[in-house]
Amino acid sequence: MNTTTSRSKNDNLSTTKKTPLPVSLSGWIISENENFVHPLADYFLQWTNVKFNTFTQFSLSAQLKNKSEIKKPDLIIIDGDIDWVSITTKIKSNLSNQTPIILISNDSSAEILKKALKLEIKDVLSIPFDELELDQIIFNCSNLKSVNRKQGKTTIFINAKGGMGSSIISTSVAHMIALQNESTVLIDPDAQFGSTSSLLSTPPKYTLSEALSQVDSLDEYATSGLLTKHESGLRFIPNRTEHLLDTVPDFDSESFREFLEHIKNGFQHIIVDVSRGLDNNIYPALSSADNIFIVIQQNIPSIKEASILIKKLKHLFGYSSQQISVIVNRYSKNLEISPDEIKESLHCETVLLVPNDYLSVSASTNLGELLATHFEKKPIVKSLKEVTNLITEKQEIEAKGVRRFFTFLRS
Repeated sequence: MNTTTSRSKNDNLSTTKKTPLPVSLSGWIISENENFVHPLADYFLQWTNVKFNTFTQFSLSAQLKNKSEIKKPDLIIIDGDIDWVSITTKIKSNLSNQTPIILISNDSSAEILKKALKLEIKDVLSIPFDELELDQIIFNCSNLKSVNRKQGKTTIFINAKGGMGSSIISTSVAHMIALQNESTVLIDPDAQFGSTSSLLSTPPKYTLSEALSQVDSLDEYATSGLLTKHESGLRFIPNRTEHLLDTVPDFDSESFREFLEHIKNGFQHIIVDVSRGLDNNIYPALSSADNIFIVIQQNIPSIKEASILIKKLKHLFGYSSQQISVIVNRYSKNLEISPDEIKESLHCETVLLVPNDYLSVSASTNLGELLATHFEKKPIVKSLKEVTNLITEKQEIEAKGVRRFFTFLRS
């Protein structure tokens, strides 16, 4: 039986954490010798998103017989002191020729290297070897997995200050994208005031904190099972619970990072409602976002807060002005501050206007009826479609379609 490597109280275990990989890795260690396995197990504990299972030759044979239940590893490490030629042949015939195999051996003779080359083993490490060599192999494997896998896009909606309306906007936009038959997940990390399930009129199966508490034992398929499905096809997970608790649920950023990776591997769009500003635990979402929308209103305090927020995003995460868009919520032509003045003050290229429509929004929240379903002809919904088009990158395609249509009429 295979056993998952677990954290031990070994005094020699390095406490230095390595930078998380672009994409999480899972792998196998094949050996009969605990003295071979334990140093590797300790090494892999330094990575927050790397997991390896250990097998003996016997348990590996049993595993390979159940092909339908095998979760294919991203990398396999074989001990050179066992019959590695036979094991490599068996793996390639039962699993995949594409899975990279690393041989770690005391023998680095030309004969060993020749055999390894013939069997298309990716690398041979001679004991002792520099840890940096293994680091590079792990990084390369993760990067290759990332390139070969098309991941979903992450979009963040952030309130410049409290009450700007990011929750209504993010929920409506996520719903609209789902209606276009694009797989979408809405994440609401706010454990105190999150309103996602209320806006969707759908009670959640699990909270985000509950999901993150077991993320170490999940893959992307199991993770998707923790999401709640709305009738539109939108999946979501809030962090707020109706149950009375002694403390406000919290989670750590590394668990959130791994959770996001699983979600991105299974869905086209991930929408995150950051209604309460930049908390450390949501940094993983911010560090890898494809789109960032800052939600403000036409008043000086919110514009000042947005200016500070934009500076933080640029400083902490290296975003440029082109990567950050501003949404002016509850926009009115009658107010003194114009869109051009906002654009100039915030040094941003994209300012989107969501008109003030108190009656529609109030009816939507009170009745649990989503804007896109029941108020689709209202200007507010049309403006939110502009946001949706930016995220799905359909705006340019639709414009070309319109041009082709008018060209046809002229001919």
